[in-house]
Amino acid sequence: MDIENDVHQVLAHPSRAEVVLVASAEGFGVSRDGGDSWQFATTGLHAHYMRAVAVSGDHVLVSASTGFDGRRSAIYRRRLENGTRFERCTESLPKWFDDNIDTACLAAAGSLVVFGTGDGRVFRSLDFGERWELVIKGLPPVGCVTVG
Repeated sequence: MDIENDVHQVLAHPSRAEVVLVASAEGFGVSRDGGDSWQFATTGLHAHYMRAVAVSGDHVLVSASTGFDGRRSAIYRRRLENGTRFERCTESLPKWFDDNIDTACLAAAGSLVVFGTGDGRVFRSLDFGERWELVIKGLPPVGCVTVG
């Protein structure tokens, strides 16, 4: 992979060792051969600058924004296999986030997906990122979330 791709997060698929995913300044990258070759996708996104990636069941979720300063950030999802277009997650989420949903601030395990924001909010989905709820606000900036 070219260093100009500006990779922010690398994630091994939780059950398929040959699948590697990246969130980069050039979009969502996937390798199905352990990193020997890569395909990048941005179809359906409002912007291609990504900081975070997670796998929830058959879906991949990413954070996308207009750039490193994080303006107009959003969460998107699509099927990992046979997914051709990202769909923006909107159910019970703000139209835009002012800061990037940063590396390590988006995580998933099974159908559970969680992300934290720079303004101290944590959102949760129990259905692979289809519907969301705000679970806490008023925290310091969230720098990492984990589920397990």
